[in-house]
Amino acid sequence: MDIPIKERQIAEFCRKDLLEENQNQVIKVSCQTGRDVKNIRTSIGIYFYDESLSNILGQNFEFFQKYYEEIREILIYKANHGEIYSNLVITLYPNGDYQFEYWFDEERVYKEEFLTAAIGSESFPRTMADCLLSYDLPSINFKKKYAKIIMTLEIKAGEPVVDLRYRNGRNQIKPVFNFTDNTGQLYKESVDKILRLTGDSLLHQYNITNGILKEFWEPWNKIIIEVPPSGILNELEDIHYYLDDKPLDKKYFTRGYFDMEKWEYVKYR
Repeated sequence: MDIPIKERQIAEFCRKDLLEENQNQVIKVSCQTGRDVKNIRTSIGIYFYDESLSNILGQNFEFFQKYYEEIREILIYKANHGEIYSNLVITLYPNGDYQFEYWFDEERVYKEEFLTAAIGSESFPRTMADCLLSYDLPSINFKKKYAKIIMTLEIKAGEPVVDLRYRNGRNQIKPVFNFTDNTGQLYKESVDKILRLTGDSLLHQYNITNGILKEFWEPWNKIIIEVPPSGILNELEDIHYYLDDKPLDKKYFTRGYFDMEKWEYVKYR
């Protein structure tokens, strides 16, 4: 990729849809992304310094989509060549000149990562329960045939291990997925997808609570979630964290909590 040519194309693209009264302005467009722009889950936020431009360009879906793709392409190219950036400001001058300014904002990126981890980690068990109940598979009629679904989510040798069983009305423990009565390839693929996505989510939860949130979370390597027919979890009765099969304290398994009003994690006194 020829970076100067790509930047010129982006600048011209930004300028072409401006109204005549905007042509004599100094225009600035800010772009912010996360730590790894190459990760498909990493979004790019695009902000116009002038509200009128946000109304003009931000509402133009074709412009926004192409602009997003072009910015992502240039940031990924730079990342692949050892230039890691989280921020970009494009300045367009009335005489046709333009300037691209790149930098990495570690403080902003870390704060966003921490807040995302803090909010997501507390809701993880409920999210897992909701996701499981949303699947429509013929192996189990979630609304009629079980007393509880037992989700055992464990990290072994750094890898996620997922075991899903249910307790029926006769207190028998059965596998959630029935491969005896469901032998089709589509069923197998659906189950593999559920287990893969659950495992990915489990590993992510483990990494953030034992990583960026380790100051606030107790170490753990296994969760057992007992999902009642209502799907509504009781934090003290239905969610169990363990470290090497030793149950952790029921006090939310953490050394702190996320204060939504202060928008920060607070340690228990």
